[in-house]
Amino acid sequence: MSAGAFTPKFLSAPEYVLALHEPPDHVAVLVRNRGRQQTIQRILPAEAIASPPFQIWLKEQNLSGADRNLGVNALALVMRIPL
Repeated sequence: MSAGAFTPKFLSAPEYVLALHEPPDHVAVLVRNRGRQQTIQRILPAEAIASPPFQIWLKEQNLSGADRNLGVNALALVMRIPL
């Protein structure tokens, strides 16, 4: 294997959230159920989104046919990066 080769790492949903965001970062979760014509948005700290109760709620939404999307305020990330 050559130096710098990429080795994929499989992450659980909570690990993925916390790998992309600091625990206090506010992250948006959009849950869209097309069958019910229902959209729910939650904006919470990453640590809350990674918590077991929230993950259970997301799983229930998924089992009911909803799509889930995760987003973050990109401007807040830029403001945090030292130049």
